[in-house]
Amino acid sequence: MATKASSAPELFDPAFLRSLEGLRMLARRVPSGGRLAEQRSRARGAGVEFTDVRPYVAGDDFRAVDWHLYQRLDKVFVRLFLEDQDLPVHVLLDHSESMAQPPLGRPEPATKFRAAQQAAAALSYVGAHHLDRVTVHPFADGGRAPFRPVSGTDGFHRLLAWVRTLAPDGRTDLVRAIRDFSHRRLRRGIAVIVSDFLDPRGADAIVDALKLVPHTLFLCRIVHPGEDDPDVRGELEVVDCETGESMPLFVDDAVRARYRDAYAAFRESLQRVAGSRRGTYLEVRTDEPIVPQIARVFRGGVLEA
Repeated sequence: MATKASSAPELFDPAFLRSLEGLRMLARRVPSGGRLAEQRSRARGAGVEFTDVRPYVAGDDFRAVDWHLYQRLDKVFVRLFLEDQDLPVHVLLDHSESMAQPPLGRPEPATKFRAAQQAAAALSYVGAHHLDRVTVHPFADGGRAPFRPVSGTDGFHRLLAWVRTLAPDGRTDLVRAIRDFSHRRLRRGIAVIVSDFLDPRGADAIVDALKLVPHTLFLCRIVHPGEDDPDVRGELEVVDCETGESMPLFVDDAVRARYRDAYAAFRESLQRVAGSRRGTYLEVRTDEPIVPQIARVFRGGVLEA
């Protein structure tokens, strides 16, 4: 179980927290129905968007009577509206050991998990400050209990302190995590999955699991620079950082080409499955500031639930 705090004290430094405020203001300007923090409920009641009428019954609010219909039909009807409800935002955060690996052959100290923590914090911030209910579900093969739903400023700061305590630990089990989450009886909202989307079961198993998710999907894929075309050649021994297993590998131009094609095909599959759930696919690079990358989504106003 992961319990030690992140080794980077600047993980959520003042500059990062200031950038979150800019992200929240940007999200506010996204048109209604297209941001992370807004949902129209199907429940009918006293809201702001007119939808229908029904016959008046004793006890109804006279302020809801449609007097124009009464004048035309000599019958009393009340107007019905869609109620605004908070939007459940479920952040699934990958804390498996592979997320701790630095970029291949590069001096950058950043790990995928550090970027994932910041991305999860940024998206949680937008939801919590729009008074949505944000839950963080960390996952690896062992798993940890989710951080209970919070909203508002105080709730976000409690969530932030908790996310800081997480550390990479355990083997990747993305497919099982997605399946388990899909089978939970939760009110529909947005499922934000923050991960590198690598699993020993392969790309097809990941995509099939994602198709089971009943929520709008926000797939936030954490990638290292050069990951789509690693600069490696010759005879190598590759080691699984989670299991310690190794295997020999010979890499030539043909192998690299097949890898690039497979990587691009997997990216397209993730984009398609996110689109089929009215959602978004976003790649977040570990060598660039996290919040500006996430801000691109809100400039387009593409999220809805």
